[in-house]
Amino acid sequence: MIKSLTAYTREVDDPKMAVAEVLDMLQLEGNLGKHSLGVISCFSDFDDSGVLKAICEALPFDCIGTTTCFCSANGAMDQVMLTITVLTSDECEFHTLLLPIDDNFQETINTSLEDFLSKVSQPPAIFLSYFPLITEISGDMILSAIDSASGGIPLFGTTATDHTLGYVAAKTIHNGIGYREAAVLGAITGAVQVSFDIASLDDSKTRRQKAVITASEGNILIGVNGKPALEYLEEIGLKKDDLALGLGVIPLVIDYQDGTLPVARAAFSLTPEGHVISGGVMPLGATIGLGYISSEDVLSTTESTLQKFNDGNSTMLCYSCMARYFVLGMDNTAEAEKVYQIMGDTPYLFSSSGGEICPLPDASNSLHNIYHNFTIVFCRLG
Repeated sequence: MIKSLTAYTREVDDPKMAVAEVLDMLQLEGNLGKHSLGVISCFSDFDDSGVLKAICEALPFDCIGTTTCFCSANGAMDQVMLTITVLTSDECEFHTLLLPIDDNFQETINTSLEDFLSKVSQPPAIFLSYFPLITEISGDMILSAIDSASGGIPLFGTTATDHTLGYVAAKTIHNGIGYREAAVLGAITGAVQVSFDIASLDDSKTRRQKAVITASEGNILIGVNGKPALEYLEEIGLKKDDLALGLGVIPLVIDYQDGTLPVARAAFSLTPEGHVISGGVMPLGATIGLGYISSEDVLSTTESTLQKFNDGNSTMLCYSCMARYFVLGMDNTAEAEKVYQIMGDTPYLFSSSGGEICPLPDASNSLHNIYHNFTIVFCRLG
């Protein structure tokens, strides 16, 4: 069984003051089990100022997570804020892994996970997963490598993001250090109860004239229906200028044709050749459609899913695509407020995401690890 403690701080300039505030909220003495793990979301300035490192050094357990452009915990919410959820247990153990993501990342992941899995007494029930935001290596590609090397252990988490236009400050976090090009995993072994759910696009808002991906390289969409990708997307109403902005708010809905539910993919930007850089792998033979998301869709899908999923007791980790945050416009705290309204006193962490990681069941109810965009994903730990 897992219990949790939650704290936050808006003190971004004074490490000593921030540490004192977090420790006062956590009240660790007498409340920690035998094993613990900190899960952090924070604005990138907390890394730059040394506050992140000071907080992690003051805690007697590993800490993992990512930077974000907005986070919330137990009613407190802000852009410039750091939140930490401490998972603690007598029955479960927590382990962390740092995985460099470079040209040899698949080999690194295979070697690291093979070594790790050989040393633990039982396979983890879940890997809490935090990925870097790298244009050339999509989250899908990192997920596939970890999924293959681990034998399908459930992965849940988020891709780092930040408040900058080019996401140049987005980092994963491992023990107080921010990494631009490394994935971080938190393995949970033992008697943990874990469940997953997601809220995504309203299916009725997906344009039905679907087409087939005929040329691609990883997360780069090159051809659709035998035409250049940009030509096809312009035919169905997207403008080159919209794609070139790189705002990531245009949902491309991909059906893998394998029995799993379709997933949304963000179109981040264009290459000089006119190819579309997306938020996930564009597999040959998959069908592609155009989706639509509004502020009303964001709130209604979050509410309907979380009301059914929240059990009122378990700790909840929630990661919501930054596109949902952007769509809310001036009312960009509304989704976090909706989560707090439903969760009440139940401990939770909510954070904006650069790409969401959450398993989904296939037609036979077997879980498959999937990388998402435009979703809010939920993990219930008890």
